[in-house]
Amino acid sequence: MEDRPRIAITMGDPAGVGPEIIIKMFKSRSVYDFSCPLVIGDAAFLNEVSLKLASGLSIISISSPQEASFTPDSIDVLDLKNIPNGVCEGKPGPVGGQASVEYIRTAVNLALDQQVEAIVTAPINKKSIHLAGFKWPGHTEMLADFTDTKDVALMLTGDALRVVIVTTHIPLNQVGQFVTHKQITTTIRLTHQWLLKHVTKSPKIAVTGLNPHCSDGGIFGKEELAEIIPALDTVRKEGINALGPFSADALFSKLKPKKYDAVITMYHDQGMIPVKMANKGTGVNVTIGLPIIRTSVDHGTAFDIAGKGCASPESIEFATQAAAHFTKPVPSLSR
Repeated sequence: MEDRPRIAITMGDPAGVGPEIIIKMFKSRSVYDFSCPLVIGDAAFLNEVSLKLASGLSIISISSPQEASFTPDSIDVLDLKNIPNGVCEGKPGPVGGQASVEYIRTAVNLALDQQVEAIVTAPINKKSIHLAGFKWPGHTEMLADFTDTKDVALMLTGDALRVVIVTTHIPLNQVGQFVTHKQITTTIRLTHQWLLKHVTKSPKIAVTGLNPHCSDGGIFGKEELAEIIPALDTVRKEGINALGPFSADALFSKLKPKKYDAVITMYHDQGMIPVKMANKGTGVNVTIGLPIIRTSVDHGTAFDIAGKGCASPESIEFATQAAAHFTKPVPSLSR
């Protein structure tokens, strides 16, 4: 028991695939090999999903992590009892949005109080949380708010590639105004510190440009000359091995495995498309910069297949395994 970290897994939006993939993960039992997992959710709702899937699992309602037994063939659920009748699978709604936010807030508080060593979040739906009256663009901003953290970044990591994004969930036509010297240097520093802690003593980081061909000396845009190159100069003077800027299409098309410990891109799809293709389903979202360990699946609520019993638990299994791994001290770091 002492070797396995205690991990809180949030149930996600109940109208999505979160409850289903959690049930399937626990049914496989392997989650107990590397962690002491408990779910933050609604026990009655999760039990309904369990029965629908004929999982054979016992759903045990608890009021604190200390009550959890962590017994295979069962799921300890810290029961918030916050899902009334009427949740419609496959559709966004305020009930699911409110519930999913409450799960995350509870998990964060447990981690800050050191009652759990890491949290794993099942997918939420942005429209649902907005319908519930919350305005965060996504998990990253919500977690920063709940932990009172100023600087955070979204990383997608996997077997083949790690990518960190300078700007996350903002409209494409607004990206340029957020690609600033300050934001780029902050993202590079956060990435460097995370790599030092979890991967290597000598991180090597690639940084992409924003515009086609890195703007060809300013012909296609000003961000490379005005913001990205000066930011790289700044962090290099601090001893950070950050290379670039590289044209994203050329970098990713020729990138060899393990050539860089991470690649920093300027906007969401510039980084998410290649990293998801490279990792082929093994990707795990990590919020870096937080005072707690948080991982998540690399997919959304998948409303189109919610309730159909065909959702794969692979990503949440990877996310939980990664969270457990990140709790462990690394005895020897080397490239």
